[in-house]
Amino acid sequence: MNIFHKASMLSGLIALVFVTPVYAQWQLDSAHSNLNFISIKKTSIAEVHQFKTVTGEVSDAGDIHLAIDLSSVETQVSIRNERLKTMLFDVAQFPAADFDGSIDMSKVKALKTGETLDMPVKGKLSLHGITQDASAMLRMVKLRGNQIQVATKMPIILNADAYGLAAGIEKLREAANLPVISAAVPVTFNLVFVSSPH
Repeated sequence: MNIFHKASMLSGLIALVFVTPVYAQWQLDSAHSNLNFISIKKTSIAEVHQFKTVTGEVSDAGDIHLAIDLSSVETQVSIRNERLKTMLFDVAQFPAADFDGSIDMSKVKALKTGETLDMPVKGKLSLHGITQDASAMLRMVKLRGNQIQVATKMPIILNADAYGLAAGIEKLREAANLPVISAAVPVTFNLVFVSSPH
């Protein structure tokens, strides 16, 4: 192979690198994602609430970061929203909850459209100034258009006491004149991540 052919091949490879899309980052599609939690009061009355603003990304190496805007809590009752923000979450001091973890992206990338994959995920959840180990069993579905749907296969049970929220729950209980509010909080989510060429 002469020098001209080598130069031509090298130019072609360089062009291929710069022209071929590289999907190196998966961004959360907030408009098509939701994160819910359930409060249980009076022992047996359960109500579903949500956080309206969640952002996040997954790197090509599988590093996950999710941020939940605690001031975006929505319970369908305005006074209850305000009480959760001030009495429970104290959003002035702790505006967000953050999760950092990792997944095996090689398995995710191998999925074909319509295929599903169940995968355990471990990481750290930071809430109210306290960081704890967190884990979940997730179900991933490959969607069309470079999208991945990630959902909890079963609810995640958070212990509010472990994050220093017991006093806040007691304040909520007194303000609402309730006999009891459970410190065990089931959490579910359905998230859509989109990979864009860079």
